[in-house]
Amino acid sequence: MQRNLRSISVLLALTAVILLPACESGKDMQIAELQQQVDDLRFQRSDLESRLAAALNGGDQARQMALSLQQQLDEARRQLAEGEAQPGNLPEGWEGTGQIAWVPLAGDLLFDSGKAKLKAGGAETVAAVARQINESFPNRQIFVIGHTDTDPIKVTKNLWDDNLDLSANRAMTVARELQKLGVDASRIIAGGQGEYNPRAPNDEANKAQNRRVEIIAVERQ
Repeated sequence: MQRNLRSISVLLALTAVILLPACESGKDMQIAELQQQVDDLRFQRSDLESRLAAALNGGDQARQMALSLQQQLDEARRQLAEGEAQPGNLPEGWEGTGQIAWVPLAGDLLFDSGKAKLKAGGAETVAAVARQINESFPNRQIFVIGHTDTDPIKVTKNLWDDNLDLSANRAMTVARELQKLGVDASRIIAGGQGEYNPRAPNDEANKAQNRRVEIIAVERQ
């Protein structure tokens, strides 16, 4: 019995000696795999931080551009209202001065309520504007800005987060249509302001004026 126990003990000792390097090798592999995972996570974090910084910088640039554009529009409207500037030779339906011109397109003409797909009549209107841009403003920066009233989205609320989302998508629809019609995509910038830049009070008598897409042609600096 004791001989058998000694034999078993010797066998176990030999087995441990044989398995020990394998166990240590397995642990080394696990450590290497974990280290690789850590390295991957660090790379992902670094990549996300870089992308976040770029996005924030891009957002700041977009806000600055929007602010500059709004200031130019406000100043041009003031000059026209006070007779300090002449509208010049602008296409039919357009307003503006020598350096900036704009045309508001009625949202109800372009789109059905709560939607961002051009109606047949809306497509014809955009086609006419594209011809005007190509003929009268061939070298200007073209801004396409969507606007809405303050009514919440109801029927198509599953499609849009809010009015800002809807207005941006409508602007992008018009921008894509302009591109199809020959306006150079490199000079088109599209965005939305939702309900935050109304032309009139948002009451039943006036809020239709706020549902619009404004196309603005600005001389490049």
